[in-house]
Amino acid sequence: MSAMLISFVLCLAYLVFLPFHAWGLALLVGLSVLVPGLIGRPGDEATAAITTTVVMVVAGLNAHGAWKQPLLRLVDTAIGVAAGMVTLVIVDQIGKWTARGRTSPRHR
Repeated sequence: MSAMLISFVLCLAYLVFLPFHAWGLALLVGLSVLVPGLIGRPGDEATAAITTTVVMVVAGLNAHGAWKQPLLRLVDTAIGVAAGMVTLVIVDQIGKWTARGRTSPRHR
């Protein structure tokens, strides 16, 4: 999530004021690698750079409303995280339910 948020801020700040350009893409990818290291999240550098690249390339393909692409990616990521958390809770509950069914009668 933190890599996505870094990419979101950088891409949105760029695309609100400027249209897609290859030099802008290069600048943002560089910043996407630099910023996580500066804020103490060096493990997020690659993910932030990849996310920034995807957002900017899609913005370049869809020049009309390009500034919306970071917002759409943020919503997409939030939905994915929520789905993962719901799945985790369901799997955890199933695990507890099946574990109760496996205990022998004398341990109940």
